[in-house]
Amino acid sequence: MLLKNILNIYNLLLSLVAFYLGVSMFLERGVFDTFPQEWIGVLPFNNWASLALFGIIVFGVGNGIASTYGFIKQDKKIFTITFTMGALFLLCTVLPTILLGEWYLPTSALFVFSLIQLLLGLFGFLTFYLISLLKKL
Repeated sequence: MLLKNILNIYNLLLSLVAFYLGVSMFLERGVFDTFPQEWIGVLPFNNWASLALFGIIVFGVGNGIASTYGFIKQDKKIFTITFTMGALFLLCTVLPTILLGEWYLPTSALFVFSLIQLLLGLFGFLTFYLISLLKKL
């Protein structure tokens, strides 16, 4: 039960951060003032607004749904959902690094956050799977 609550809170925090960063990108505030010219044509996004909408829809809404599902339902599907969201997060973090050929400081933080989400989902799934196996013995 404690692991599910930690997982749900982590998903909720990732959702809130995705919404905050998405709004900051969309409004082009702070470090999101100008879109880097070297990214145009290499990444599938041409401006901050399209990247912001992608982040809000996929990670903001996705992690929000995962968190809500985890708080409402008391089954082990939340671990699969979290693992899937973590794998998608990791893919979306590593893919621009491969396309651009450069590693940026924010990318390393996103990489760590995606690994935490991925490992929490995997650890929870394996824990409940092993517990169910032990109960059968």
